[in-house]
Parts: sequence; C-alpha cells; structure tokens
Amino acid sequence: MRQFVFLLAAVALGACETMPEFLAQPSTGSAPTASSSSTTATSATPARYTAPPEQQLLELERQLSRTAQESGLGGALASVIDPSEGMVIRPGVIYSTPDEVSRGLASPAGAGPMYWQPDRVEVASSGDMGMTSGRYVQVMSGSEAVQGRYVVVWRRDSSGAWKALTETRVPDPTRQTPARRR
Repeated sequence: MRQFVFLLAAVALGACETMPEFLAQPSTGSAPTASSSSTTATSATPARYTAPPEQQLLELERQLSRTAQESGLGGALASVIDPSEGMVIRPGVIYSTPDEVSRGLASPAGAGPMYWQPDRVEVASSGDMGMTSGRYVQVMSGSEAVQGRYVVVWRRDSSGAWKALTETRVPDPTRQTPARRR
C-alpha cells in the first residue's frame, strides 16, 4: 500500500509544472545535459498566483476594515475611492472627492469602532467590476450601537487596482420598545 501511495505521489509531482528539476525524469531516458537544463530553468518559471476577483474584493474589504479602525471610516474610504468618478452616498449628502469623503465621514463625537463583514460578493464576468454588500455595526459610547447594511460598487482602474465607485450605508430602522403592561 505504501508503495502505491508513493507511486501515486510521484506521478502527481511529475504532472506538476513547478516540480524541482532534480525530481523530474528525463523524457528521453538519458540524463539531462547542461544545455538542456539551462533552457528548462529559464523557460519553465512558475506563474505568479493571482487570487480570483471575488477573493481580491473580500481581502480588500478586510484591509479596509482594519484601516477604518486606525483612520476612521472617512480615512479608510478616501484611500480606495475612485478620485474622478467615486462617490459616497449618505442620507441627504454625497461626497465626491477623497478629501470630501475623509472630512465628511470623520468619526462623530462619542463614536467607537466600526465593524463590518461582507456577506455577498459579485463580480462581472469580465472581471473588471464588482459589488460587495454586508452588515455593519458602529459602536456608540453610552448608547445602543448603530447597525445596518452597506453596499460598495468596485471597478478596476487602469493599473488593475480595485477602486470604489459608490459606497452607501443604510441604518436599520430604530426598534420600538414594547409598551409595558400595567
């Protein structure tokens, strides 16, 4: 059984393009020459791994959340908003430039940290646009936390980096406290 597993592992390694050269069996049955090993080394460089767009957006959301803990939501969003076409929408106001976003979304007095978690990621088949959506919680000192949903529309810029075109957050409706029976 061990020999079978070893043979199976050797076959799997043989099919792998990134297998070390010293493990590769020569296809002609003879030992490789110096000239053939040098051409193999230069032409068979492993490809660099690129995460799928959905995973890239999830990681960007995690990074944005960490940045918001240090710089506040305005600072975090200003770092990823598209400088020419991006906007952040809040009830009654739209922030269009990174400076407006940073100033307009500065943490209010008494605000604690803000946390969010995407629960939906969609990417266009072309891979150049995407959307993330999820829940957020803004901790407020001395009162109940503000909770709600957010949506961010993303687009790749000319360098391939994801930039936010639109970000909006909508708080949950306030809960009515039940009337006490007498």
